[in-house]
Amino acid sequence: MAKAKTYSDNQVTGREGEALVKARIHSMGFAFNPADSMEAGIDGTLEIRDPVTHAATGKTIAVQVKTTKSGSYTRETGTSLEYLCEPEDVDYWRNWTIPVIVVMVRLSDGSMYWKSVREAGDPDGRRLTVDKTLDAFDATAVNALADLAVDTDRFGVWMPPLRGGEPLHLNLLRIELPTTVFMAASPFRNGREARAELLRHDPSPPDEWVLRNDTLVAFRDPRASSLRHIVDADTVEEMPTETFAFPDDEAEEHQFIKLLGRTMRTQLDGSLCFDKDQRAYYFPPAPMGIAVTYTYQSLKQGASSGVVAVYKDKKDDTKIHFVRHHAFVPRFWRIGDAWYLSVQPTFVFTRDGTRPDRFGSERLAKKRQLEKNGAILGQFLMWRHFFCGLGAKPFDDLFEATPAAGAIRFRPVEAVQAPRAVPERQWKTRDPASRTSGQEEFQV
Repeated sequence: MAKAKTYSDNQVTGREGEALVKARIHSMGFAFNPADSMEAGIDGTLEIRDPVTHAATGKTIAVQVKTTKSGSYTRETGTSLEYLCEPEDVDYWRNWTIPVIVVMVRLSDGSMYWKSVREAGDPDGRRLTVDKTLDAFDATAVNALADLAVDTDRFGVWMPPLRGGEPLHLNLLRIELPTTVFMAASPFRNGREARAELLRHDPSPPDEWVLRNDTLVAFRDPRASSLRHIVDADTVEEMPTETFAFPDDEAEEHQFIKLLGRTMRTQLDGSLCFDKDQRAYYFPPAPMGIAVTYTYQSLKQGASSGVVAVYKDKKDDTKIHFVRHHAFVPRFWRIGDAWYLSVQPTFVFTRDGTRPDRFGSERLAKKRQLEKNGAILGQFLMWRHFFCGLGAKPFDDLFEATPAAGAIRFRPVEAVQAPRAVPERQWKTRDPASRTSGQEEFQV
């Protein structure tokens, strides 16, 4: 009697898992195109479909389905699990020119989880660590899958996430300039010679001035300070700021940027420190200690953050391992007929609140790798409150409501409404050295 043809249990289980994944993908609003019988480790492709126009986008993700009837995954808990991929699969996936995801299906409870093979852990790129909440393969994965389909091999090509629009907060502050600027002839050829002369008369001379082509420019009257020693007093003129703030000559524009930077530095003196290596301003340690907490206004409510945080040695908590200071790198931009300050949040690391940390660059690099947009937005909101005094008491506002003569002020810039939103999972971040778990460092 001839032996009957059979289908193995593994074949049936695999097909059942693929059918469930196909149905789930279609329920998300995407298209699933199964591979033909000649597949070597990819069961099909998921194509992003525009939810509004229903248009096929051509943005695809390769899908490999791994199905099991029942049982526990490796190191499975109520919140996470691990999946170990076969070495030959990993080698094959790495050669694909589009993203590859693994979808894990368990028939006994109908659970489905997914992970991009790019997120496989070291040392051999085989281990996928799954968060059961963040990595569930259901409607909550729509935005992350769309984000994964971003074309990264060509500059400027972007497949937007599929949630509705949201406000985008530009890291810009509008600068309110003084109404007038002072110009005067100087006998000195450059700033170095003029500063040397200033120091002969004043051990701490004013810094908010620039000198070019034998002309000194300042927001304050040079005759009212030691600057009178480096100008011809009879040539001092008070002119509208616009005459100097918006030149056609690039070199003159750079001079105005320098004047803005020196004026801001003078106003920040005593409130922030300056790190020359990073060109960043940062919060100094507390006068009677080190740690500092700053209270600010987030988008929705009052909030606070440890802007100077002390991290103790894990083996000896009487010793300081390092100190982290919140900081920002400034840059001035002329946009149309207005000037803006861009605030790029960053961190400065010290050994004890004052002395530089020799491992600071490594700590900063690690911090930047882990931070996402949500944390950066929170830091910017804190700096915006610092500069603009939003909701601050009068004595907390560095840039007073009625500024002193020659001072500059900063105003917030309205958010821009974007047609698409950033996937929520891309906004998650945690402090790499924090002892708390699951807590966002900043409120937005």
